Amino acid sequence: MKAKVLVGSRELNCDVYLHVKGYSRARVTHVDVECDELNEAVPPGAHAYATAYTRGGELRVRFREPLKAFGFARELAIRCPDLAAALAPMRDTVYVGGKEGGIFIGFKREQIRKLEAFASSLGVPPRSSGIRFG
Repeated sequence: MKAKVLVGSRELNCDVYLHVKGYSRARVTHVDVECDELNEAVPPGAHAYATAYTRGGELRVRFREPLKAFGFARELAIRCPDLAAALAPMRDTVYVGGKEGGIFIGFKREQIRKLEAFASSLGVPPRSSGIRFG
C-alpha cells in the first residue's frame, strides 16, 4: 500500500502491506509494516497491545509504553488514506508483534471484516488458509 510511516515526528522508510488471510501463509488478515528500524522498538518475537484509531487519513497506533528507541515517542502513524477509510471509524485495541524486518498489526474481528471487504473490492478476497485446528 502507498503509505508514509511516522514514529513521533520521525518519518521511517517502510513498506506497508495488507496481508490477507490465505495468501503467503497468512492465517488471519493483518497489516505488515516492514522496516528494520521498528525492531528496535518491537524485536522479533516480542509483542505489545496498543490502542489504534483512525484520524484524517491515518491509522494511528498508540503504545502503552514509550518507544525508547524513538526518543520515547508513543505513537506510530500510518498515513494511508485507503487503509484509514477502510477501517474508519475505529478506536480499539490491537496486537502488535515483532517479526524479522518489522512489525505486524493484528485486529479484532470487526476490523478484520472491514479489511477483508476492502481487499475483496481490490480483487483479493480472503480464502481458507488450509490450516485446521483441533
